[in-house]
Amino acid sequence: MNNQGGKRILITRFIIVLASICFVENLVAEEPIFSIDVTLDLGEDIGQSFGSVFEAQDVVGNGIIGAGFADVYNTQFRNDRHVLQFYVKPDKTARRKHTITRLPFPGLGTGAYLFDLDQSLYAWDDSEGLRVRKLNDDLKTWSIADDIVRGGVRRGDGLIRVGNGILSYSLDGVYFDDKQILAPAKSGYYYKFYYANGRLFFYHRTTENGEESTVIKCAPWKPGQEHVDIKQVETSKTNYPRSSSFVWAQLGNQVITVCNYGGVHVFKDGKWEIILEGSDKTSFQIYSAVNYKDVLYLAQYPTGHLFEYDGQTLSHKKDWPPKSPVVSPSAREAQTTTIYRGELLVGVWPWAEIWRLNGDDQVWQFLGRAFTHPEPHNKTVHPYEEFAEQHNLVLNSWGQRVTGMSAIGSDLFLSTSSKGLYVWKDEYMFLTQSQREEYGSVLKLNMDGNLAASINWTGKPLDLSFKLYKSRLEIWQDGVLIGKTSHEVDLSVLSGLSQMHLGQGCFGKSSGEVTLSRN
Repeated sequence: MNNQGGKRILITRFIIVLASICFVENLVAEEPIFSIDVTLDLGEDIGQSFGSVFEAQDVVGNGIIGAGFADVYNTQFRNDRHVLQFYVKPDKTARRKHTITRLPFPGLGTGAYLFDLDQSLYAWDDSEGLRVRKLNDDLKTWSIADDIVRGGVRRGDGLIRVGNGILSYSLDGVYFDDKQILAPAKSGYYYKFYYANGRLFFYHRTTENGEESTVIKCAPWKPGQEHVDIKQVETSKTNYPRSSSFVWAQLGNQVITVCNYGGVHVFKDGKWEIILEGSDKTSFQIYSAVNYKDVLYLAQYPTGHLFEYDGQTLSHKKDWPPKSPVVSPSAREAQTTTIYRGELLVGVWPWAEIWRLNGDDQVWQFLGRAFTHPEPHNKTVHPYEEFAEQHNLVLNSWGQRVTGMSAIGSDLFLSTSSKGLYVWKDEYMFLTQSQREEYGSVLKLNMDGNLAASINWTGKPLDLSFKLYKSRLEIWQDGVLIGKTSHEVDLSVLSGLSQMHLGQGCFGKSSGEVTLSRN
């Protein structure tokens, strides 16, 4: 951009629609350096992926500043779909900087899984009953929140915001704002629920004449309807009677689930299709799914890599992410994914590695581990195998997981776990108390330049304003400030902006309509 003294330089370029960027080189007090006002019409909230709001790029197409809604499912829980992220990326050198802080132990077992709702963070485990803890605003204490879901939160239970209501599901049934819309199964039980594209999806296990079987079902429902129309159910049969799933996902009008035996079931065009048959001979498990740049990435075991689904084919992204050079290449599991500051992050078992993809050059950066112990090595596949054997445990019991990733405010919160959710026993003396509390801990990762905030659903198009100042980020909705945070990004990175895309970006294509506001 040319220097125009204190004047604003207006760049317009036809990409999808006419968009404008305002850049002030000689700053005026409280005047935003970058601002964009858009109207976002998402239509009816039926569980869809909302996708990107905008992305401004440099001349070679690298996203520098943007906003959108991450759609992520991490092993047990789906993230809050109503969380809107606004980011600006520092230059490539500063982009690699980050901090990781361990929060006070939430007091659960040897593992915790995260979910978020309305920018509040919850940690869950089931080692001693069904337990949920809510992180208080001081980030130092936890409160009991065991009754957040009727009947307690089991694996695959949960709650999400749909429209201006709360959809919750458990073995006690499915409720929308405390009104039951689906009763528990009359035969067997329903579990592993997911809501997307106006349909409720779930697994159904039954036993008949001593024989178990499991099918995957979906039936139409939208907010305002009294009940899920179970008479219109569409069914896909699994080939193993005790099939379950660690993940659900969607890509456009398709909904995907992967069974624990590897069967990939896709619902599209009103019917089920199996694109990969399950097998008890070959391990193929998916633990996380994220929409990133118009494709779906699935986090897999035992490669520890991502698999890419483009809506038709499933392909292996070898060395996405790579591994720490000092650990074994065997039995690796990419377990968690998310988008944070416009970048893809992945957590990998069994050494709790945290990886960040630099989207500009497609190079992965190792951010470190979520544990401080033991020193990583390749003498064994998993940490502490010798102590697992001493206590007659499964060899990989003390493998180290990153189980959750949730963006709140300026930070990304992570959780950790051993292989399973166990009760700590006094005879496990090979770890000190502080080392033991790294299993089941919650950490805060910060990379400068990101703001997450919850939108307020009104049922109408949203008027959104994204404002970047010299030292802070702000998100406004309908004239009300819904989020702000400080930053230290060198904003000279904006001088390379060349093109603006509305409704496209790292969060995938918008499911709604984004237009530039004419204020």
